[in-house]
Amino acid sequence: MIERRAMARTPVNRAARLSFGEIRGTHPCMVRDINALGACISTPYYVFANELVLSFDGHSAIFICRVMWRKGTLCGVSFLLHRRSSEFANDSSEPLAILAVE
Repeated sequence: MIERRAMARTPVNRAARLSFGEIRGTHPCMVRDINALGACISTPYYVFANELVLSFDGHSAIFICRVMWRKGTLCGVSFLLHRRSSEFANDSSEPLAILAVE
């Protein structure tokens, strides 16, 4: 398979939570891989939302995301600079620092 991403992703297979604008509560997901620009997320449900909030560690770190592709219960997201922004994040350290093993 040919890698089409600008940056390689780091496999993490880490549990996280998703929240969606008008839907109350948070919902489980698994972050399969991640880099500074985005992540691959798997869920036990189909993600219909175009934007979502991804959180780790009880919301100590959140990432506003735009869904770029979907395939069943798997989706790829790009990190946004802030909610409702059309700009994509490009800080290369933040997402991977959150996932550092202690």
